[in-house]
Amino acid sequence: MALTPLQLADVCFLNGGAQQCRYLDEDVNDAGVLIHVCKKLSPDRKIIDEEVAEELATMAAANQDPKTTGHELGDNCQGYVVLKTKAQGYDLTP
Repeated sequence: MALTPLQLADVCFLNGGAQQCRYLDEDVNDAGVLIHVCKKLSPDRKIIDEEVAEELATMAAANQDPKTTGHELGDNCQGYVVLKTKAQGYDLTP
């Protein structure tokens, strides 16, 4: 389950490239199916943010535009906890 197809298409992937959410990750559920999860509200957020900040600093030092590199830099929603068996997304009613 995890993130719904509409959540992925309309928010997480958001045109791909630099606009794609930096917190989006792939995992495998108990049935062995590939799913997408949000790591924004997980302990991994700090590591992800530090890696993005380091990458942005490196690009700035090299005089590169981060938007043209194709790396995921977006912060596109309020975030979701990592759940592998429950569907999550803006398209679901709470």
